[in-house]
Amino acid sequence: METERGPRKRQARLAWLAVIVVSVCGSASGAVASKAKPLIFEATLEVQGRSTPELSTDEFKSLLSGKTAVVLDARPKHEFAAAHIPSSISIDEKGLLRIVQAFPDRNANVVVYSNGPYCDWARRRSDELVAMGYSKVSRYQLGLAVWRALGNAAETSLDGLRRVFHANSAVFVDARGRAEFSAGTIPAAESILSGELGKAMQDHRLQYYDRGVRIVVFGNSAREARTVAEEFARNAYANSSFFGGTYQDLKRAKFFTERKPSPSNLDGLTR
Repeated sequence: METERGPRKRQARLAWLAVIVVSVCGSASGAVASKAKPLIFEATLEVQGRSTPELSTDEFKSLLSGKTAVVLDARPKHEFAAAHIPSSISIDEKGLLRIVQAFPDRNANVVVYSNGPYCDWARRRSDELVAMGYSKVSRYQLGLAVWRALGNAAETSLDGLRRVFHANSAVFVDARGRAEFSAGTIPAAESILSGELGKAMQDHRLQYYDRGVRIVVFGNSAREARTVAEEFARNAYANSSFFGGTYQDLKRAKFFTERKPSPSNLDGLTR
């Protein structure tokens, strides 16, 4: 009897060990599956010890599309003018007290951003807002730099466009129809319509420029210009932006003399 009991005990112990191993391995594999690496659009910087939470790019875009937050740019106003996240408000240009007066609800969702992951302006401004009683302040700490690097368009104000025009520091892209472009445009502007970027990168319009060149797109509406600017952004032209007004706004500002493009600008272009 003793000889039979020994093997039976060993078999029982092995069976229990198998159950334990399967349970542990199963729970471990479940834990690995539940801890899949986040997409870059879901990532945050996650610096510890901050008084305000961070938003991922996806979370930030969701707030923007739903128009459920006041978005504040903490950078200097001349940087805001050159390029900013669409629909954001410049703290430096408006003044923090005026912004507080415009948005008196201390329970409003407020998002602050600045130049990038290691720019401290967003943290400082968000801390000031918390001290003023705002209870739902968060930061898009990745900032404008990462926003653009992830293929999102930036917006340029009238003052910003005027500055880069006088500094001769940008390529201007006319997103209007070809007939309007031919009738008159910003001097030296290139005509690139929606869907044409691939061709423009190969012909005389863009082939001589690297991906770091500043590009400002304008059109008959902000929507028309933004459509083309977003194509630039998705093709690694991270320094591209669109003018948030219309071509008529630019003409009324009178900082350039409208010119008809030269025949070489129209070579090979249709529509």
